[in-house]
Amino acid sequence: MNTPSPDQIADNPELMLTMSNDELFAIEWPDVKAMQLKAIQSRFDDMRGRIKMLTSLADDLGIKQITKAEDITPLCFPHTVYKSYSMSYIEKGRYDRLNSWLQGLTTHNIEGIDTSSCDSLESWLSLLEQNTDMRPQGSSGTTGKCSFFPRGTAEEKFRFENYLKVNESFRDEPGSTLRSGDIDFFSPWPVATGRHNIPGMFNTLRKWIYHDKENPAAHVHTLGKGHWDLDLIWLSARITAAQARGETLKMTPVMQRLRERLQEEQKAAPGEDQVERFIHELMVDFADKPVFLFAPFQMLIPLAQECAKRGYKGLHPDSYILGGGKSGSKGIEFPDDWREQCEAVFPPPYQEIYGMTESTSIARLCSAGQFHMPPTIALFQLDPDTSAPLERTGTQTGRLALFDLLPTSYWGGMITGDRITINWDGGCSCGRKGPYIDDDIVRYSNLRDDDKITCSKSPDAYEKAVELTLGAMFD
Repeated sequence: MNTPSPDQIADNPELMLTMSNDELFAIEWPDVKAMQLKAIQSRFDDMRGRIKMLTSLADDLGIKQITKAEDITPLCFPHTVYKSYSMSYIEKGRYDRLNSWLQGLTTHNIEGIDTSSCDSLESWLSLLEQNTDMRPQGSSGTTGKCSFFPRGTAEEKFRFENYLKVNESFRDEPGSTLRSGDIDFFSPWPVATGRHNIPGMFNTLRKWIYHDKENPAAHVHTLGKGHWDLDLIWLSARITAAQARGETLKMTPVMQRLRERLQEEQKAAPGEDQVERFIHELMVDFADKPVFLFAPFQMLIPLAQECAKRGYKGLHPDSYILGGGKSGSKGIEFPDDWREQCEAVFPPPYQEIYGMTESTSIARLCSAGQFHMPPTIALFQLDPDTSAPLERTGTQTGRLALFDLLPTSYWGGMITGDRITINWDGGCSCGRKGPYIDDDIVRYSNLRDDDKITCSKSPDAYEKAVELTLGAMFD
C-alpha cells in the first residue's frame, strides 16, 4: 500500500493506523499542522449539533468555525467533564438520570433506553453495550469519583491499534511483535477482566490477538484472575477519599450492600499461591520463549524482589518490557536502589509510554529520553491560570490540551491536569520529526491546592455547558 498523503490523511485520519512508525514520524511538521487543522475543522463541523456539551459550549462562546488550530482550545472539555454527574444518581440508583448525563457526551442514541432493570453500574453499562455500539470505560476514581468515558466500538479498535503501534519499533529502537500473536503477554496486575482501562486492554488482547488460539485466555497471564467490578471500584474510591478527609462516609442501603461485596473481594485478593504460579509461568515455563511483560515500575519492583527471593533472573533476550511510572506518582515512593533491583532480575531496556484513558493514542519515550505523540493527536498548551493557548514555537511549559483526530462518536478535544514542557521546533536526536515532550510531566494537582480549569474566553463557560446539557435540574 502506498503511503497516504497529508491531504488524504486530513480527509480520513484513520489512514494513519495503516502506516508504520517510521512513516508516521517522517511527515514534516508543517504538513502535520496543515493536516491536523483540516481534520479538526471537519470534526467540528460534523459534531457541532450532534454532541450536546459541544453545542452548548460553542453557542455560549459564539464559535461557529475554526480558522486556526488554536481556535479549538476553548472547545476542549476539561477532563473533569467525564465525572460531572451527580453522585446521588449512583447512590440512589437513578440510572435513567446517569443515562441522560452520558447522552450529552456521545453521538450514540442512549436516552431512550429503558434503565428500570438496572441495579448497579455494571448492569447499566452492560445494558448500553447490548443496545448500542458503545463500549464505555470507567476510571479508578483516585479523586473519589469515577469518570465514565463514552468510547464506542470504533474508538476501542483505534485505541488498541495505537497500543500495538506505540510498542512497535522506530528505526533501531526495540519493538514488540505482540501483534503477531506469537508471544504471550504477562502482567502482575491484580485482576484479569473489567471495564477499567488496563483490564479492558487485556480483554481486547484475548479478543483480537489470541482469538484464533484454542484457549485465548491462556495467552494473557495476569497475577490475579478476578474481575474489577466498577461498582466496587466506585465505592472503594468513595471510602478512600472520605478517609483522606478524615470523614466517615454515610452509607446508603445500596452502598452497604456493595461494602459487603468489597470486603469479600478484598479477602480474595491474590495470595502467595497465585504469586508463585505467576512467577513460575514467567520465569520457568517461558524461560526459553520471548514474552511481552507489562509491569509499571511500582509493580516491577516487588516482582523483581519476589523473583530474587526464589533465585530467578533473566528473560529471553527477545522479550519486551513495558514499565514506566515515577517514584511518588501514585503515592508510592520507590527504594533508592529500585532500578538496580529490577535490572538484576529483568535486564533492560525498559520501554515507557505516556497517555490518558480519554485519548486513543499514546506517546512513546524515545531513545533520547523524550516522549513523542503520533500525528493522530494535535497538541496544545494552555496558561495554567487563564487557559489561554500558548505559542506553538520554541520551548514552552504549560497545561496539556489535545485534540484526538480519531474518535467519531465523542468529542476529541480535552484539557488535562498535566503540566508538560514541549519542544515545538523539533530536532530530537532519535530522528522523529515534529515536537516532543520532556520527561518531566507532573500533575498540577500536585503543585497547587486547587487546580481549577477555566475557559480562556468565559470563566464559567464549562460549568454553564455542563448545567445546560447534563441534567442539573435533576439534583
